[in-house]
Amino acid sequence: MAGGLAAVTVTSAAVTLASSAQAGTPPTGPGNIEIFNKRSMVALEGYVAQAGQEATVEVIRGTETIGIGRGTVDETGFLEFNHPGGECWIGVTPTIKPGDEVKVSFSGEAFTDSAITASPTVTAVEGSGFTPSGEVVPGDPENRVRGTGTVAIRGTYDPGDPWWDPARFVIETVNPENDDDKTPPGEDPGLSDNRAMGITLVPDAEHPNGEPGLWDASATADPATGEIVGTYTLYTEADYDRVLEGDHVFAAWMAGEEPALGLTQNEFEEIPGPGMGGCPPSPDGQVPTAPTTAQLSSVADSTSVTVAWETPTQPADAPEVTGYRVAAVGGTHAEQEVAERTGGTTVSLDGLEAGAQYEIKIEAFNGQWSAQQSLGTITVGSGTSTGGTGGGSGGETPPPDNSTQAPAAPTDVTATANDSGGVDVSWTAADGAASYEVSATTDAAGAATPVTTTVQAPATTAALSGLTAGTSYTVSVTAVNAAGSTAAAETASVTTNAAAAPAAFNLTRVIPGHEQITAEWTAAQPGNAASPVTGYDLTATPADGGVAVTTSATGTTGTVAGLRNGVEYTVSVTAKSGTAATTGTVPASVDNTVAPNDVVTVTRAQYRADKREYKIQGTAQDTTANRVHLRIGDVAGSGTTIQLNVPVAADGTWSVDLRNGPALPRNNRFNVVSDSGASLVTVMTRSR
Repeated sequence: MAGGLAAVTVTSAAVTLASSAQAGTPPTGPGNIEIFNKRSMVALEGYVAQAGQEATVEVIRGTETIGIGRGTVDETGFLEFNHPGGECWIGVTPTIKPGDEVKVSFSGEAFTDSAITASPTVTAVEGSGFTPSGEVVPGDPENRVRGTGTVAIRGTYDPGDPWWDPARFVIETVNPENDDDKTPPGEDPGLSDNRAMGITLVPDAEHPNGEPGLWDASATADPATGEIVGTYTLYTEADYDRVLEGDHVFAAWMAGEEPALGLTQNEFEEIPGPGMGGCPPSPDGQVPTAPTTAQLSSVADSTSVTVAWETPTQPADAPEVTGYRVAAVGGTHAEQEVAERTGGTTVSLDGLEAGAQYEIKIEAFNGQWSAQQSLGTITVGSGTSTGGTGGGSGGETPPPDNSTQAPAAPTDVTATANDSGGVDVSWTAADGAASYEVSATTDAAGAATPVTTTVQAPATTAALSGLTAGTSYTVSVTAVNAAGSTAAAETASVTTNAAAAPAAFNLTRVIPGHEQITAEWTAAQPGNAASPVTGYDLTATPADGGVAVTTSATGTTGTVAGLRNGVEYTVSVTAKSGTAATTGTVPASVDNTVAPNDVVTVTRAQYRADKREYKIQGTAQDTTANRVHLRIGDVAGSGTTIQLNVPVAADGTWSVDLRNGPALPRNNRFNVVSDSGASLVTVMTRSR
């Protein structure tokens, strides 16, 4: 096994297994379950009695199965999942966490076996730095540097873990270069000749911590804080470096008759799932599960459809579903599409053709969009409700309207302007009315006229929106039933509240990025109660006379994309209340004239003086034929070359692994520039 623990390998002949036994936890042997939780990997070993059978492995959290895999046990009793040469998990690669149960069953017998994932987890590796003593011992290689340095491996565990046993736990640092036979030519082999250097919480004569005079170690576990600390003390610089740079592992196994049964291995800095190449992604890489049923309803004689649904159950550890796109596709020529996005579970699709049939489709979003799912079809304005119950109200099918005579006219119609810029309408019920149509007209040039609103009897109120502020309207209410409508509508006059521009607000921050600029600002307050702030426009105007780019926002931050790198843009933000608008003030402390450019970061920067070795990693936002160039010094684009023309990968990452590079000055400063115009000056960490 990669990074395996030779000291705790299971011997497979100690226990005879009854073919129809229920083993439970821990595994009873001779088979064993190894759980590599950081890698979403599980290995079965020693199940010789089940060789040739299909094994089904389940990862169970509480009562929920969060992962399942199947494969055939080989002649040695071995099978693994999510590891090269092994099987994939089915559908989703589970994120295995402490406390999860891993259970295996077999096709040829009733026997099952299981293990609980142990709680110890590596969280940090800390080196003290190596302090040379100047001591020279006869027989030492010329390049040996003696002194003292410590490396601490820190982690956590659950003191309440019922399977936790300090005697069944080991910390290991694995580095093949610590083996004399694997030490690179010309390098100091150090004092330790141990590929895997283990530290136990309960030392014994067979497995002591360290080797007297060569290296020392100790470990503690504090049940009050749930913290584990293992400390290596090294006496040569070579040993110190190799322990610091090795793979750091916590290994814990369940109490039982056999050593190392139910082994859990947690490898520090091992990349957690997703699955290896070709296997399903982990939950955070899965597209969401979209709803398959919803309630579809359309009020009689309307031009809209209401859709309501429930969010389906998503895989364990998957990102939360944060939004949906719902579309009505159809119409007279089956070409129209009307769509809305929402963070809720109900939406109204307006502006459809009355009497036409539409198919309703939905997509879910959790950082990725799901495939489009059909929710069924509905005829607009049919007064019907179809489909299953949803997460919001879709209304009920109204009772049949069997009227043979048109209704009387409603009376006492009143219309009152409200604080949201609309109009509230009320009236007295009309005999024989099945529904009411409420509309508004105006003689004001260019003023908005709202779509007629239909409400079902016995309701006698309605709210009109989409009006123009400060405008006079005539509001009418018409009673309707199957036989027709009132001959003359009852009317009332009303003037909507005047619009006011939003109050002053400030631009607070402008951040250039790759082909984009992000801005932040304070929230604008309404100019009056009838003029709520309806949104913001963020505009970037280029200094070279090019076309300005504008994007809309509803919050207090936004990003303008599609800009040209290297061109200066002046950024402004406008708060809107209908057609009234206010441009944000730019304080003297804020520079709102910036140039978008590529952005680079450095995520790792290490230098080893004895080998003049550089290990540097980072990211760049521009991934199109982009390269980065690294030099020593604190002036971007100049200084002694570390490495030039380093390609930026498709995911935006780049890396440098260089030996025999230039000597790093004592100030540790180096700079990175990219072909796309990014630059960064930062500090290198020395390992000596």
